[in-house]
Amino acid sequence: MELIPAIDLLDNIVVKAFLGQRKKYKPINSKLVNSSKLENIIIGLLKEYKFKIIYIADLNAIMGNKNNLNTIKKAVRKFPKVDFWVDYGVKNFLDFKKYGNNKFKTIIGSETLENVGELKKIYKYKKKKSILSLDFKNNSFLGPKNLIKDNKLWPKKTIFMILNSIGSKKRPKLKKLYNLDLKKDCYLAGGISNNEDIEFLEKKGFKGAILSTAIHEKKIIYNNL
Repeated sequence: MELIPAIDLLDNIVVKAFLGQRKKYKPINSKLVNSSKLENIIIGLLKEYKFKIIYIADLNAIMGNKNNLNTIKKAVRKFPKVDFWVDYGVKNFLDFKKYGNNKFKTIIGSETLENVGELKKIYKYKKKKSILSLDFKNNSFLGPKNLIKDNKLWPKKTIFMILNSIGSKKRPKLKKLYNLDLKKDCYLAGGISNNEDIEFLEKKGFKGAILSTAIHEKKIIYNNL
């Protein structure tokens, strides 16, 4: 089971995500490190556990209010052994192509994606550099409806992002989600609070879990994974 720490970056500061209410996010208070700077947070995470992948959400870019890409690219260069997955609010092929040559994989979030046609253009250009995030909030899918209906459009690595469960410490209750035929490498983000949740996802066929609060509150026992 792959564990992927999530980092939410707003105005170049790492913030604590909660229920997808991005405008209310405040600087993170972590038991790993007394800092909210991106590089310090990454150092703290890597001291806690040998994470191979780190997910970064550029909240400014996702919300359409500037971006934090210079800060992110600096961190990516500083930690070359980490595989970074970055969501910077890609809307279309041109957005993807603009930063497609960076040394990180780009997350295509369904909530910002204009349409499936743009996604197909991205796949044709650099499919291996892209990861799809299927975004949900309050049991509703955010994005082009034909995207959630056709799993042939899902690349090898696909994230199920349950925005209203983030930081809630409550496992998502999407019955349809857990009944999916997970033949691809699928990851769940949102509401994962302990080892029991991680084991539950593994039994359901998920490849990995993306989490934040549980890591920073030291709720995960890594020896049992």
